Formats: sequence, C-alpha cells, structure tokens
Amino acid sequence: ADVQTGIRAVAAFALANAAGRIIWGWVFDRGRSTAILQANLLLQAGVLLLHTWLLRSNTGLMLFAVLSGFNYGGILVLYASAAAETWGSERISKIYGWLFSANIPADAAPVLAGMAFDRLGSFAPVLWGIAGLMVCGVLALGTGVNLKIHHLKNIHSNQNVNRVRAEAN
Repeated sequence: ADVQTGIRAVAAFALANAAGRIIWGWVFDRGRSTAILQANLLLQAGVLLLHTWLLRSNTGLMLFAVLSGFNYGGILVLYASAAAETWGSERISKIYGWLFSANIPADAAPVLAGMAFDRLGSFAPVLWGIAGLMVCGVLALGTGVNLKIHHLKNIHSNQNVNRVRAEAN
C-alpha cells in the first residue's frame, strides 16, 4: 500500500470506530448481550484470519481498517454495556476501571508482534494467535463464564438484600 492509502486507512479506521460505537450500541439494546459480544469477537477474528488476503491491495487495506475500526468501536460500547447489565449501573464506575485494567498486558502486543516479525518475517502467526484468543473468548462466553457471571450477579443481589434488611432493623 502507498502512503496516501495508509493515511486514508487511519481516517477510515477512526470513522468506522465512531460508526461502530453507534451501531453496536443499537444492536446491544435490541439483542442478547452474550450473542452480541460473541458476534463482535468472531467478526474481528475473521478479519484477522483474512489479513493476508485483505492486505494485498489498497482496497483490502481500507476494508481491513474499516472492519477493524468498526469492531473496536463496538468493544468500547459493548463491554461497558455488558458490565452495567451484569453488575448494575451504580457499580459501573468501579467495574469498568477493572475491566479496562485487563488491557494493560495488551500494551506489550506491538513490541511482541515486532519481535515476531523480526524473527519470522511475518505478522501472520501473531494475528492468527490473537484470532484464536478471540475464538476462545467466544467459547468462554457461551459456556462457564456466563454461569460464573450470573453466580457473581446473584451474590451481589443477595448482599444488597442483606444490606437492606440490616438497615431496616
């Protein structure tokens, strides 16, 4: 890709990110949160798996940027919405901070990807690995993680009931 296409791809990523926030939020309000989170992860995993084909042309780079921006915009809305739905909007300020603290290890990803490129001559193994982790997230959302979240939600609800009862006495 040429420099001008790279510049346009960054702008396209940003615009798609903004659109992704709106559209994924709209979808979240009308569907099951687990299925929507899974769809977001699967769509991005698919984009990463197709990167070698997409990045062969300027058009492919633009498509890669648009789809990645759209999905990333969704993450910002979906995770906050799912956390509020699960633990209540009154706790979101505490929960969301912890949720995004989990992104701290991701700061090492560009450095590790660069090291992998230097060694292997390609970003493909790194992107395939990230896509694999996203698929693991999809599977986790569809199985035991949901049970654990509902269990934690019930614990919080029971604690609130016990607190209200204690205040009443």
